[in-house]
Amino acid sequence: MMGIEKLKELYGKTSRLNEELPGDIVRKLSLYGSILEVIGRMHANSVKNWKLAEATRRETMASAFCYDIDGSVVERTNKAEIVAAPSRRKEAETEAEAQRWRNAYNSTSEIIQILKLQLRDMQNLDKGGI
Repeated sequence: MMGIEKLKELYGKTSRLNEELPGDIVRKLSLYGSILEVIGRMHANSVKNWKLAEATRRETMASAFCYDIDGSVVERTNKAEIVAAPSRRKEAETEAEAQRWRNAYNSTSEIIQILKLQLRDMQNLDKGGI
């Protein structure tokens, strides 16, 4: 996967920088910005996969319900649910993947905010502040 490899590379670069040096913090902020871009693309792709899985599940259920006209509505609905069970599992997996990337995005955004505060505090100390 291109995105995963790029993330490994970027995270490797950030881990080699020293958070005690303002210049390294600035470089880390830039790298984390690049990480956010990659994670954003991964999240968008995972949301697409989730929505496609949802559409497949709905189509499977509708087909099973419409083409099997034997039984009551409740029986047909239950049969459709059984037929769509694998699609429902796939949908759940893709939804979890989308949530994982959203969480990664939010976590990385928080790291960026913390680094900004850390850099600001360093600048204040250099000016004689607290």
